[in-house]
Amino acid sequence: MHRAMSGRLAAARRRPRAALWIAVFTGPALRTALLGGLLVGEAAIGSAFALNGGELAILVECSIFGGLLAVVLLPTLTKVLGARVLAIGAAWATILFLAAGMVFASRVSGGGFATIVLFAAALLLGFFVALLSPITQAMLNKATAADDDARHSLQSVWSAGLPAGFIAASVVGGVLVEWTGWWTALAVPLALAIVAALALLDSGLDHPDASEVEAMQSSASEVAILVLALVAFEVWSTWGSLASWLEPGVLLALLATVAMGALALGRLRHSENPAISLAPYSVGGFAAATLILLLYQLPTTAEFEVLLLTELRHVPAETIGNRTAIGNAGQVVGTILAAGLLFQRRFRLALVAGFGLTIVGLAGYVAYPWFDGFAYIAATRTITGLGGGLLTPVLFVLALNRMPVPMQLAAGTWLVLANIGGVELGLALFDAVLEISTNVTGSDLAAYLTVEIAQLAVCVVTAVIALVLVKTGRLDVRDVSPSAGNPTGDPASPTPGAR
Repeated sequence: MHRAMSGRLAAARRRPRAALWIAVFTGPALRTALLGGLLVGEAAIGSAFALNGGELAILVECSIFGGLLAVVLLPTLTKVLGARVLAIGAAWATILFLAAGMVFASRVSGGGFATIVLFAAALLLGFFVALLSPITQAMLNKATAADDDARHSLQSVWSAGLPAGFIAASVVGGVLVEWTGWWTALAVPLALAIVAALALLDSGLDHPDASEVEAMQSSASEVAILVLALVAFEVWSTWGSLASWLEPGVLLALLATVAMGALALGRLRHSENPAISLAPYSVGGFAAATLILLLYQLPTTAEFEVLLLTELRHVPAETIGNRTAIGNAGQVVGTILAAGLLFQRRFRLALVAGFGLTIVGLAGYVAYPWFDGFAYIAATRTITGLGGGLLTPVLFVLALNRMPVPMQLAAGTWLVLANIGGVELGLALFDAVLEISTNVTGSDLAAYLTVEIAQLAVCVVTAVIALVLVKTGRLDVRDVSPSAGNPTGDPASPTPGAR
């Protein structure tokens, strides 16, 4: 009896398949690699298609909007197609789009129809690559439900994929664009998509199946309201960044965004079978971890200190690119450190170190008007990256530690949505602060300093909120796996204080 039990335990704790490690890394890396490729090839794309700065910004926003749309629609699509078919289909669709683009790009010239195709392709690519992030998140948690160490290691690998994809696409894509043309800026996303597609074909991988999502499909009207809320947000954020946040039309778009968001949330709360299940929020610690993850994205958008350096200090673009690459490498190192701390179950230390490093890095940005040497700007960006690399996998683990298997996909969807949406919301909010501060003070320097100080303040407040949540037990840093807390995998009853 004891021997049989030990055998089952050993089987449950077997080493995750190599294909899972590859899929878990390439899934999130593919999304950020597409963004990195578009950004590094932005000037060349603008020249090839005769696009101005505003149109190029909209092109990048099309990709980001496609990603947000994918995350919102993921649970519904999974119910219809199944996670395995959806993941493999998304990877191969990405390959076909990118390969076709590279084949025909050299023959395409700027023009109305070609520009429309370019924008549509950016939206569809953003959609396909974003599907893999929450799916691989659910896959790693399902495969390691009985092995905490493997789950923590895979979570760190997943988190490392985010900066690694961006670094690879920025560096390799930048070199290829100089040698050939704009279409090679997307060579890294194409390579990652091929690797991901091959890994996902492994029949031994555990994909969330339909029974682990929900049996019934959500109503079309509910899905439509979610999509409209997302469209309203994108219209407001893009319009405001290109025009003025104080224009009457932009303010009306903000009101429409708030109204549609409130309506969508109300429908989700009262629906018997919501498009994105709210059940994960009944599990202890999930709501707190998701809130901290969302708030943490706001001040760490890595955008406004770059504008300060380029517009006020006239730091060369090449220097800024090197700074970004080194900072993202720091984030990868942070995820490696997080893996070690997770293995030792030192969640508190990881949270304190992550917030501490981020606060030190953001505080360093405030001094950029007076200290803009490469060593200083690269060091402060690297410190901030280390903090982000430490925090992200730890927050994901704390959010999902007690999550029953049937809720894993919905939980991963909410976390990825907080991750992507927090960045977009942070860009919009601090860009509005920049505009308002410029109008009030009449000084670009004062306006940028206001933004940098505001970002630092938001991070400090987020750290304080995290401390309070830990102290009150709402963010429980004890290590409890889904199998330990709920061995049957049945939906858990709400934990007191979890809401």
